[in-house]
This record gives sequence, structure tokens and C-alpha cells, in this order.
Amino acid sequence: MQPMNESTRWEEAIDIDGRVIVLDEVASTQDAAVERDLVAGDVCATLSQTAGRGRRGSCWDASGGVAVTVVLESPSPHFSIAVAVTLAAQLNNLVPTHKIGIKWPNDLFIDGQKLAGILIEHRDGRCLVGVGVNVLESPSGLNAACLGGFGCDDRAIVAQCVVASVFAARDFDEGTAISGWRTRDLLVGTTQCVRSEGKVIEGVVIEIDPLNNLILETKDGSLTLPAATSTIITPCPTTT
Repeated sequence: MQPMNESTRWEEAIDIDGRVIVLDEVASTQDAAVERDLVAGDVCATLSQTAGRGRRGSCWDASGGVAVTVVLESPSPHFSIAVAVTLAAQLNNLVPTHKIGIKWPNDLFIDGQKLAGILIEHRDGRCLVGVGVNVLESPSGLNAACLGGFGCDDRAIVAQCVVASVFAARDFDEGTAISGWRTRDLLVGTTQCVRSEGKVIEGVVIEIDPLNNLILETKDGSLTLPAATSTIITPCPTTT
């Protein structure tokens, strides 16, 4: 019997009622899902993504990682933070000795390095939930997941975790999503730079309402910055 190739392992690991398409290489799983006319409940994944996107047009480097898009009906307003919570919990099961935190609004970090990003787009009547996870070239923490009997070159288990997390997040109510998010928040009490409405503002993060705003204590007093138009900048720009 010939050994199972990696794309087949992914297809078997992602056990859902909808279609599962695993491609060898694409520019973006978000675009591929639309091009292949996937519908709610379907999944598009790839072994290699060459032009992944992040929030606000940033690039996502998926080298050696997992890139998945899950297609859904229109989710709740708190769905994006619910996905961050469920994905952090699923991946933490693989690396129980390393706590996975959330950097507002929904990036996952481990040991100070970015582990996963989530991008939700609405296109052609579809909700596209894109998730990228660093695996082979990730912080040392997720490589420890390979010790669980999966092998360091077997990303299928991570792809399965991603899909399960997205579907599980649909069942979260707002209160559960927010409380789960706050237990993993990495920013409250830290000094950050935020780009908001064309300005870069530096201050200590006092409080975060993950769905609505972030409160910074600056040299000029407290400022409340809207979530919809604010982005954390790392590292902070040098000021003169």
C-alpha cells in the first residue's frame, strides 16, 4: 500500500458535512473558495499559500504553515473574537505548556511571536473565514505539538483544529465570547502604538472592549479609540 499523500491526509482529517477542497498551491484560499463557488459549510485549504492577506490589506506569510478558508452564512457581530477564543483553545490542546494569548482584535501569539491570524471577508453573498497558522516555521511552542505523535511535517491535525474552531465559534453568545477573549488578552497594561483615524497615538492600554473600542492612557489623558478604525502598530514608529 502506498503512503497517503499530505493533501489526502488533510481531506480525511477535516471531517465535515460540506465539501473539502485541499489544493497544492494557491495565491489565497479566500479567492480560491469564491472561484470554486463554495457555499456555506464548505472548506478550502492549501498546502502552500503564496499571497495570503491579513487585516487592512497586510500580507500574511504562510510559509510552512496552514491556510484554511471556511465558508459560512453571515455570522453574529461577535463571531470574529469567538473564533480567536476557540482557535486559541484548540491549539492550546496541542501545546498545553505554552499559553496562547490574543492580541487585539484576533491575532494569536505564543511566547511573544505571532502564531495565527484571522481574516473575515464578505464577498458574493458569502462569509469567508480565513485562518493562517504558523507551524513549521513557527515559534517553538507549536513545533512542540509535533511531539503528540503527528510528526513535525504533518499539518493535517492543525488544519482540522482550525475548521473545528470556526464551526464551534458559531455557537458562542456574546458574553461567552467576550469573557473568553479577556482571559487571553495580551495588551491591557502594556504600552502600545495605535493608528487611528490617520494619527499614531502611544499610550498604556487601560481597557479593551474587543467589539467596540480600546482605551489608552496617553501623556495628554485617556483616549477612547474605535475598534473599526484602529490598528496596533508593532514596533512603534520612532518619534522625534
